[in-house]
Amino acid sequence: MQHHGGMRLRIGLIALLACAALPAVAQAGWRDIPDPSAQPDVAAETTREQVGPTTIVRSWYDAWNGRRRELRIAVPTAALAAGRPVPLLVTTRPAGLSLFCTDENMRLAGRSGFALACPSGQGVVTRSFSYGAAGQIADLARMPALVAERVPDLAVDPRRVHLAGSSMGGTEALLVALRYPGAYVRVASLDPITDLGRRFGSLPMDRRLLLQAECDGPPLLQPGCYAARSPQTLVGGGDRAGAIALWYSTRDPVSGEPWQVPRFAEALADRGATGFLVRVGRWGHGALWDRPAMRRAWLHDLGLPVKVPAVLPFAYERLDADGGRLVAARRGA
Repeated sequence: MQHHGGMRLRIGLIALLACAALPAVAQAGWRDIPDPSAQPDVAAETTREQVGPTTIVRSWYDAWNGRRRELRIAVPTAALAAGRPVPLLVTTRPAGLSLFCTDENMRLAGRSGFALACPSGQGVVTRSFSYGAAGQIADLARMPALVAERVPDLAVDPRRVHLAGSSMGGTEALLVALRYPGAYVRVASLDPITDLGRRFGSLPMDRRLLLQAECDGPPLLQPGCYAARSPQTLVGGGDRAGAIALWYSTRDPVSGEPWQVPRFAEALADRGATGFLVRVGRWGHGALWDRPAMRRAWLHDLGLPVKVPAVLPFAYERLDADGGRLVAARRGA
């Protein structure tokens, strides 16, 4: 009995020290956490600026909950002037990070001849930690129509309207593809989380609290919320997955974890989904989004007119789900 009592005392002391070491935001609990990505509503106005071959449009949209959020759009100036149809790429952000519409990427779009659109995003509680909130997914599905409203002189090729996202954004891209299969022609999901409940326990504490704020509790208390935000639970097969290209790394403990993208891809194939692609390589989480050479690889994979290095800085494979076989297509080291 003394041994058990001493053990309980030691466990209690360890727990007390762990709690004391947590940041203040962690001790506050998810219901009290402030939104670290909060910002005032933007003005309901649209401006244009020409920067070299790119026309940069800064505009707005009413998010699903009525908040007025930023919408950045980059358009090739020459195509805009000529009325020539161009591809459109809509992107959804990783958790908490900046929009894909950086100066570098907007110049790349204008120089390469495609339009790029980046909505700011809006979750239930947070702005850029939306983690697949239903309203955010609905907003992403209507982005092509919003771009047409904000840039009415832009001609978009309806056969080349694509969506891409990385990490949390990759999860949201999959949710759009599965919930709104007609919204985009092709969807690129880079390093996504496909089972949010399973990922919850390995998130850093600050991110875990933000996700709890979105779902009003952890997975044990709100399993339905986590399931609704997990692509794994929406796999239905048929034609809904035909437009999906999945990219994940065997070196990534987030998306490469066996119960994340590998399990999701297996479920797609088991349920008869055809024509989806899986690119498997070796890179750090988020590198496809951040590194220019890797970024050009998936842009090219979507059929966008960008130049790809002769030797890619990673190896990848293609999963042809029609035949249920892996076709080696290795490049680089």
